[in-house]
Amino acid sequence: MLIALLFALPPAVTLAPGGDADPAAGVSPGALLSGPRAAQAAVAVQLSLDELVAAASYVVVATATEQHSRWEELGGAERIVTYTRLSIDRTVAGQPDADVWVRTLGGIVGDVGQHVAGDAQLRIGAQAMIFVSRASSALVVSGMAQGHYPIVDAEETRRIAGAPRIAVRRLAASPSSGTVLARPGPAISAREQLVGATVDAAIDAVSRAWKAKHAQK
Repeated sequence: MLIALLFALPPAVTLAPGGDADPAAGVSPGALLSGPRAAQAAVAVQLSLDELVAAASYVVVATATEQHSRWEELGGAERIVTYTRLSIDRTVAGQPDADVWVRTLGGIVGDVGQHVAGDAQLRIGAQAMIFVSRASSALVVSGMAQGHYPIVDAEETRRIAGAPRIAVRRLAASPSSGTVLARPGPAISAREQLVGATVDAAIDAVSRAWKAKHAQK
């Protein structure tokens, strides 16, 4: 039931020409300035690493190289979606497609933009660890923002006084995660395991979870 929740479509905040909100979206201009109302925010339960691995078709470290947005009918409504091409820098688990275009919710078409809190926001030129799922009509990010971990440079604390700081690449949280509820039960969330981890440590954790999951089949 939890995995099914991942693919429910959260509402979009639509900005129409002139900076006004689209009346059809039920969003006032004031709401755009203050952010989506609570009823419009994407709400999800924190996923464990095992659940992300179970939902994913493969996991990669990749760099976004190309994007385009367009209107599509999803869930019985017209929405703006963005397709991002990924250049795979490293395969973490599974077998990636030869040409990877990932669909996310939101984007800009002409003078109209939509933002969906809770979905991954992939930036051109940015590298990230991404859990990818094969949906019925496209490749998507598993768990939406919970399956997207931008890789950033972080300075390692000096171990010896006077020694230079060492730049270490670590995973960060996706910038637009929406409202994420605390995870019930003893298992810790994937974000707790991966955010702040070095790239090598994160790859090792995901690889172990993937092997354990697929060894059960």
